[in-house]
Amino acid sequence: MIPLPEISLGELGQRAKERLAADFAILGGGEAPEIETIGPNTRIAFLSSAEEAGPMALCFATSPDYLAKAQEGRAAAVAVNASLKDKLGDLPALIAPDPRLLFAAILSLARETYIPPLPPGEPYFVDRASCQIGPGVILGPRAYIGARVIIGEKAIIGPDVFLEDDVVVGAETILHPKVIIRWGCQIGQRCQIHAGAVIGEDGFGYTQVPSPQTGRLIHYKNPHLGKVILGDDVEIGALTAIDRGLVADTVIGRGVKMDNLVQIGHNCQIGQDVIVVAQVGCAGHSNVGDRAFLLGQCGLTHGAVVGQDAIITGQSGVTGRVPAGREAWSGTPCRPMSQELRSQAMVNRDLPRWRRFWAEFRKSPTFEALKKALASGD
Repeated sequence: MIPLPEISLGELGQRAKERLAADFAILGGGEAPEIETIGPNTRIAFLSSAEEAGPMALCFATSPDYLAKAQEGRAAAVAVNASLKDKLGDLPALIAPDPRLLFAAILSLARETYIPPLPPGEPYFVDRASCQIGPGVILGPRAYIGARVIIGEKAIIGPDVFLEDDVVVGAETILHPKVIIRWGCQIGQRCQIHAGAVIGEDGFGYTQVPSPQTGRLIHYKNPHLGKVILGDDVEIGALTAIDRGLVADTVIGRGVKMDNLVQIGHNCQIGQDVIVVAQVGCAGHSNVGDRAFLLGQCGLTHGAVVGQDAIITGQSGVTGRVPAGREAWSGTPCRPMSQELRSQAMVNRDLPRWRRFWAEFRKSPTFEALKKALASGD
């Protein structure tokens, strides 16, 4: 369970609505949902899952089963949607159209008091006079700040973060420990980059030069001099790597959310509000349209294009162009998911039969013998 400063259920619901309204205003869309409170004077001191619910704990339930678990655990209150209102009994509740969204806002309120302060220590400046550090910026111990770095107001630069020369970090952005931002890269406002991510390392590009005299194939390095540009409200997962462009820039659009262990190659263009799940790999010069979903371990080959709103399912491979539209694509090379599932079903059902047919066909001296052999099985 996550501890909270003790608060009434009614006040917590109101503060969550205010947080959602403020966040939606910043993000440029949506209205904070109406929240109905049953039992506003109930005291809340913890946040928990339905399975761990207990006294003074608030949890959320998206189904009757989870609501039953919260009731069995004697939760103090529960966040649900209107469809579960009649099943509450005497259990206090916050009722909203999307209880997950409501609970996320409450978790963000809890986070303000839950995260420990930075440990003591001093950052290192290469040339403090050349940098522009906005008001309210927090610099963690051993952070390396290169020359001509610009950091917007209220940004948080965690311990051991490395900001090379000419880096720009937008206002209210959070860089977690050991993030590396290489020279000239630009990070937008309200971004969050998790521990160990590397932004702006060289792209993986070589020109092959045969050497007949030695029998070698020489891989001659292509230096990459472009930048990486992250839009506002981008989140980058831990140990993710985004490579700089060759001469043009690698661009990550506003609102993109990337999971851990993602690789984005040189000169990639990722549109706005794209979701990129863990272990996705995008080869150089690939292009992803707005609001697309790249699910776990899918891959894009060099120059591949994913249209707006498309969904690439886990472990699929994009080798060409996927058209725009909210449709799921699967397989390698990927095709519409309905086609891929039909193909898999046919292979799993019919392939063993065909293998048996051809085995019997080779052994049978006559057609009658073949019919007899096949009639004895499926």
